[in-house]
Amino acid sequence: MRSPGKRIHRNLSQGSAAPPTHDAHQARIEAPRVVRRTVIDFSSLGLPEEVRLALALAFWGHLGARPPRGIKSCWTWVLTFSRFASESGAVRSLADLDRRMLLRYVEWLNARRRADGATWAISTRSAAYSALRQLLRWLERCRPDLVSRIDYPFTPFPGRGSDRPPRATPTARELRAILRACEADIAAVREVRASAAAQRAADGDKPGSLGWLLVEVDQRFAGIVPSSLELQRCGNHPLQLAVRRWGGAKQIEPCLYPRAVSLLPYYLAILIHAAGNPEPIAELGRDCLQDVPLLENCQALVWFKARAGRLQRRSFERDAPFEPPALVRDLLAWNERLRPLAPAAQRDRLFIFKGLRTVNAMSTITVHHLLGEFCQRHGLAAFSLASIRPSVLSSFYRASGDLLRTRAVANHASIATTVRYVQTPIVRQQNHARMAALQGAFIEHLAAPPAISPATSPAPVVAALPSSADVPPGKTVSLFGFDCTDPLAGTAPGTRRGEICTNFMGCFTCPNAVIPPEPRTMARLLQARDHLRAAALTLHPARWQVLYASQLRILEDDILPRFSTRELAAAEPLVAQLPPLPDLR
Repeated sequence: MRSPGKRIHRNLSQGSAAPPTHDAHQARIEAPRVVRRTVIDFSSLGLPEEVRLALALAFWGHLGARPPRGIKSCWTWVLTFSRFASESGAVRSLADLDRRMLLRYVEWLNARRRADGATWAISTRSAAYSALRQLLRWLERCRPDLVSRIDYPFTPFPGRGSDRPPRATPTARELRAILRACEADIAAVREVRASAAAQRAADGDKPGSLGWLLVEVDQRFAGIVPSSLELQRCGNHPLQLAVRRWGGAKQIEPCLYPRAVSLLPYYLAILIHAAGNPEPIAELGRDCLQDVPLLENCQALVWFKARAGRLQRRSFERDAPFEPPALVRDLLAWNERLRPLAPAAQRDRLFIFKGLRTVNAMSTITVHHLLGEFCQRHGLAAFSLASIRPSVLSSFYRASGDLLRTRAVANHASIATTVRYVQTPIVRQQNHARMAALQGAFIEHLAAPPAISPATSPAPVVAALPSSADVPPGKTVSLFGFDCTDPLAGTAPGTRRGEICTNFMGCFTCPNAVIPPEPRTMARLLQARDHLRAAALTLHPARWQVLYASQLRILEDDILPRFSTRELAAAEPLVAQLPPLPDLR
């Protein structure tokens, strides 16, 4: 029997039911899109239809290839502009997108208030205005049929950034402490992996051993520790007992692949060495290492900075154990087995890790969640990722004094950008001191009488200076064993020619000091450091603070850190061979 049913009409439609091409394109441009759980829907804006479509076209045409964070930020300012248009009624068509409307928008932004009643910060108002200006300029350039040329207001928000408190950046000593903490964690990870490889080779055929467990996970589960449900299935009882015996999945997984907490020291070390921005370094690809032509012992770390729209690079020693080339090779071998399980868009990323349930690529949000525990574990002061790059660049500039070399390290297109990075309070203080010294030397050169040779110089000049009367002319050996060409030359700030140099007790603090990386010279530096530390325990605190505290601080914070650990270790045995130093009084 045939059950009665409604007849299906099979007549083909004579006319096309497809919408016009323009309507389909319009629907596609306005269609909602999800960017990191944020729905970007231009059709929900309270703007005229033609304005809404034009802004959507400019938004996706100009920002579509940018990182999700930049897209979400610009969408926030588009919503702000939509609110302005609704409240002011200043935007009724595309013809209203002109200078007059922009001036009204600037006034509207200046009148905004926060929840506490204070006005928006200048940087916030400028960001909202700049986002709209970018979209309008894209329309001017790419769709002149929609928006005619606009005469933009000149500097509508002067002093942008001046109302923002200066960002605290780690000092050079704190940066070195962070690096030492990273190196300690990396060394521990390498030891665990080496021990696991040895266990696998020695005990791979002994049931219940760690080597057998790792081999079983490799052969039966593609190198991924199975879940507790999988271990409870029939036939997995010996494997379940072995996992419990060796501390569970959290203890076994680092032998096979990384977790997020294991990747953190690698990420921080590469970030500091490369002096890069946090997000581009987190998005490093697996092909980020390139050979340097004609330099076989070097490799270049290469990454793409979306905000600059170009590649960045820095070269490092190929075989240095804690520099980026060695760290990248460690990560490539460590997380290779996780690549097939990662999302397709993240399989070519360097920082891939196994999460609680899924495989992901590291992001700056992940790093922020782990930083607190990392600092607490190593006793470090709290720091932010955004402060690493300015701190590295300012420390490099203070050590080198070369703005062009600092610009090369930072991969900046304009040297003005580098200046903004290195203009920290300490650098400004040093620059002011140098300029004052140069100006003083120039004025003294103009005002001083012609120089008289030592053979014909009148005796009263030297006799009137009892502190320098007994100092013989020519090269002299100072308190800590360093040669001084002329301690009466008036080189130190605040001294004049003919007076004994105020830095003569510690010539390594002289602004004109040249310290070669020779083992004997560095041995003298180490001897001076130990001698000053011993004197701090015996001298009166006030006298110590006035005479010697600054010398020890310069020696420990500025001079010795410029030499490598290898050079200092080579100089250590020579300290005992140096003649003893006189007691400090």
